[in-house]
Amino acid sequence: MGYRIKLIIGLLLLGFFFVIAVVGPAIAPYDVDYSKKIDYIETKEGEQLVSSPFPPSKDYIFGTDKWGYDILTLLLNGAKYTVFTVITIAFLRVLIGSGFGIYHALHSKLEIKTNKSISVFSAIPAFIIIYFIMVGINIEPVLSPLTLTAIQSILMIILGLAGVHRVTFEKAREIRKHLFIDASKTLGGSKLHILTKHIFPALKGNLLIIFINEIIQVLHLIGQLAIFDLFLGGTEVQYNPIIYLSITNEWAGLIGQSRTFLRHSQWIVLFPLLTFLLFLFAFYLLSQGLNEKQKAEHRKYPFL
Repeated sequence: MGYRIKLIIGLLLLGFFFVIAVVGPAIAPYDVDYSKKIDYIETKEGEQLVSSPFPPSKDYIFGTDKWGYDILTLLLNGAKYTVFTVITIAFLRVLIGSGFGIYHALHSKLEIKTNKSISVFSAIPAFIIIYFIMVGINIEPVLSPLTLTAIQSILMIILGLAGVHRVTFEKAREIRKHLFIDASKTLGGSKLHILTKHIFPALKGNLLIIFINEIIQVLHLIGQLAIFDLFLGGTEVQYNPIIYLSITNEWAGLIGQSRTFLRHSQWIVLFPLLTFLLFLFAFYLLSQGLNEKQKAEHRKYPFL
């Protein structure tokens, strides 16, 4: 598959998910609070009373969950939390992290070696730090889903800045070593001129790839937290037995709360999982397509 096809498919999928995030609640077949716990079905013996979960049918395309909620409706209502949150987190990571990285590269000496040592803080997985900070306020929360989403997003942004800073710093330093940068300095070019006319244009393609990769990392992080019942926007707890439920119906949360249905009524976890993976796949295609496009351009113009 060529990079053009990957980019086209990735953009089409991304456009589809973006539209779903915007109009999802409006096109949902049922209200998000609607549930049907019992129903009658026609059998050879006549009508028979059955209880949820109901399998996929013409009335419930993706079926219902254990509590009778339509899974398609839940996915459409949770789309905005998943799509817009991960894109916003990744965008702010790249905006802030690359800003510091480029500034650092412009004001550092080229002879200085990069510090590759690993701090104790950076050695701890991000999901562990977020989990222990959020677990006390996210489960059975008193704060609103929007506030909880904002707090968790800020933590994800902060913990992702170092990686973006490191990558952009290294790339900007490499660009500074080119002869056209020395020529610009010799002709009296200021640091702002060098940034806007040379470094940023050379980094544009890399920044887009970094942005796509950051979205993938954020999706992985949200998925890891969901495995430990820490859902974006808040976790509701039901007792006897203890069950953790997503308040916002974001996709990783729907997967996390349904993972016990892998042995029976698999559609409850299958459709949220497929939706999440397809969303992730769109960004994998974009990332691979952009990388291959960049390599093709480098082979065509190796001295640029």
